[in-house]
Amino acid sequence: MALDVPQIQNVEIATAKLDEDVIKQIQELNQKTALLVQEFGGIYIRKQQIQEEMLRMDEFLEKANDDYKMYQQQLNEIGEQVDEKYPQGRINIQEGTPTRKQLAEQQAQQANQ
Repeated sequence: MALDVPQIQNVEIATAKLDEDVIKQIQELNQKTALLVQEFGGIYIRKQQIQEEMLRMDEFLEKANDDYKMYQQQLNEIGEQVDEKYPQGRINIQEGTPTRKQLAEQQAQQANQ
């Protein structure tokens, strides 16, 4: 009966050295790739910041639009009140007074009543 005895084998691995030009090209491409990855990261972060800023701007625009509509409604209500008192009149908005022509017409109407 024969015993299987493991035998030790030595394997020699041959190594080859790459040309300096090839090594240099690989290193340059690795550096360029690393820079691009870094730039991609920066762009991604900036894109996120811009998207957040756009959301804030959209919220501001929505609120400003709502405020604008509210102010326009208030102006319309005031305009209706003024129109009831001074029909088809002109108002000097700086002084808050009816125009002279309208005052004359209003006084004439009051005198006729």
